[in-house]
Amino acid sequence: MQVSFWSNYHQTGTTSNLVAISTMIALEYKLKSLVVHSHFNRSALETSFLDREYVKNELSNLTDVGIDALSSFIKYNKVDKENITRYTTTLIKNRLELLAGTSITSKELYLNDLIDVIDIILNLSKDYYDLTFVDVGPGSMDVTNKIFDLSDLIVVNLNQNINMIEDLFENYKTIADKCLFLIGKYDKNSKINVKTLQRKYGLKGRITVIPYNIYFSDSCSEGKVIDFFMRNIKADKDDVNYFFIHEVRNAAEIILKKLGVDILKKKSGDWF
Repeated sequence: MQVSFWSNYHQTGTTSNLVAISTMIALEYKLKSLVVHSHFNRSALETSFLDREYVKNELSNLTDVGIDALSSFIKYNKVDKENITRYTTTLIKNRLELLAGTSITSKELYLNDLIDVIDIILNLSKDYYDLTFVDVGPGSMDVTNKIFDLSDLIVVNLNQNINMIEDLFENYKTIADKCLFLIGKYDKNSKINVKTLQRKYGLKGRITVIPYNIYFSDSCSEGKVIDFFMRNIKADKDDVNYFFIHEVRNAAEIILKKLGVDILKKKSGDWF
């Protein structure tokens, strides 16, 4: 199954929301997931999970991993679902893998290459992984539309800016049936809250939140997201991270239910 995270605006926390939810699912469910992005510029996806210097000086220079290497292989070879794992980086063994983004310096060349192979890559990942999380660049383009067509669920990332929200509901009605709406960096004291949006746009059961958390934000900057979740996943109600963990867990459950996953059957034991 494929879950695409997308926003109509830049700077909505789309990548950090995907990072939080994919990590939570990897730690709490017996599901094998892949995270990948379609950005031309290397997104924060890699550096949320991995040390920034490693990404910059080593991962970026490897010729046998990432989406560029996989795309090149696909062009000249017959592929099957196992081929994709040759090009991924393991984040959590048997649970979470990363397909690193492009190192191509020409945006036009990258997008032309990607549109030729993205459907093959995503179909391969669907065959091999239980879940594929795609961090989709903001706005609309041909590659985005192709990714949407292959998506089982589109998580539309919002912030509490009414102009952004109104733009979305005025201009992106064509994907509405596949959408779940997620407010990132959520502040429950804002007038633009879940209840307000549910009433105005009829979103009951289709909207969830991830609150702002400075410790999670710092962990993204430091490439230590997995460490952050492993330390805090059992936070109790008196813990400063409890509300954040609780809402990420809730968002993860809603996404899995939307995909038809039996969350009780797939719930993991304490293996970490």
